[in-house]
Amino acid sequence: MTRLSRVWPVGLVSQLSVLFCLALLASNLIGMALLHRHGTLLHPLSRDASLGQLVAAYHVAHALAPAQAAQLLSVMGDGQARFWLDEKADVEPFAARREEQRLAHDLRARLPLPTQASLNVQLERANGADARTHLLSASGWAPLRLRSSLALGNGQYLNAVQHPSGAYPWRTLLAYSLPVTTLPVLLVLIVCINRVIRPVKSLAAATERVSRGEWIAPLPLRGAGEARDLTRAFNTMQASLARHVEGRMRLLAAISHDLNTPLTELRLQVELLEEGPARDDMLESLGELSAMVRETLTYVREDAVQEATCTVNLNDVLGELTRRYQLLGQPVTWPDSVDIRLRCRPLALKRALTNLIDNALKHGTSAQVAVREQGDSVVLEILDQGPGLPEAWLEKVFEPFVRLGPSDHGLGLGLAIARSCIHAHGGELVLQNRQPSGLCAVIHLPRGD
Repeated sequence: MTRLSRVWPVGLVSQLSVLFCLALLASNLIGMALLHRHGTLLHPLSRDASLGQLVAAYHVAHALAPAQAAQLLSVMGDGQARFWLDEKADVEPFAARREEQRLAHDLRARLPLPTQASLNVQLERANGADARTHLLSASGWAPLRLRSSLALGNGQYLNAVQHPSGAYPWRTLLAYSLPVTTLPVLLVLIVCINRVIRPVKSLAAATERVSRGEWIAPLPLRGAGEARDLTRAFNTMQASLARHVEGRMRLLAAISHDLNTPLTELRLQVELLEEGPARDDMLESLGELSAMVRETLTYVREDAVQEATCTVNLNDVLGELTRRYQLLGQPVTWPDSVDIRLRCRPLALKRALTNLIDNALKHGTSAQVAVREQGDSVVLEILDQGPGLPEAWLEKVFEPFVRLGPSDHGLGLGLAIARSCIHAHGGELVLQNRQPSGLCAVIHLPRGD
């Protein structure tokens, strides 16, 4: 099965075409086997000619003297037939098959033979094999040979060996029937299947784009009824998803915006209090809460703007990003040695990478960026030299507003925003501990070709 799966075509058109050709070949082989086992073996014209030659040879042998008859019979023979007189029958009595019985019956009807006169007709292959031997064997393709022995009533026998034509010259029949029956039907099959497959291919490409966070125009309804129904369902699904996402964004933006008013009032009231540790703690808490609301508003605002998707050179994106950090004196390294084309939203991808690099610099003192290709995906890795994370926290840190502890002065949104951006591209972001120490952020992104 493994070897078959390697050569078996992947496309539906190719698979159906191969299956159709195999079915047509099987049907021809079955027909050949049935006709070879139960059909007439001799061509009708060749059969009549062979019986006519035997009748003529019998009349010659019966009417002339043995010497004259032998001379004339030798002249009657050619490359396909030979006649001779002998005191011994070349074909001894045997259990005749149906085809041979019909030949003997027709020959008796044409000759004035007594009922008790010996007449043996044997149909076989030229190599001596059974005439109806297995078709797939080499003997089954050998030419036919008809051997006959007729008693003349004077102690002599008329013997004959003839080579009649078969009823089914398989090589010639298949050479014409297979191309003539296969090519037109295969052409129609390919055209019809392509008409069915084309909308499905368009739908698959559109689905892949939507999985990367793109919103596309409704697909046109084309093809068969089932393909139209599938396309209509996809258009409805995309419209529902767009309304759902837009509604959630508006709700979140409204909530975040409305929180600014009471926060401002609280800050004014706290600032009117007497100075002291309690007042400072409250102002610090209000500052963190305001930063969270501000960050949330920024995230919602940027996510609501649908950035156009385009094909970029990943080497240029990462090179620009690392140079920006290096100008600020940050230890960010990038080998700058790949030429990978990636279909993405550049600003959103830069935002995710910036958050991950900032996280690596904050907790690991340095950041190293690596890229490799893996099948149809691109794998980016941001490595640091920090202490790493407990296994239980490797997934938990992606939740919004989750911080590692009191010493973590961030808002807990960086990793959540980074994963959201990667998911919007149809990719995946995970964290892995390195050995002996350090953390690795692994990004899997589809090429999106």
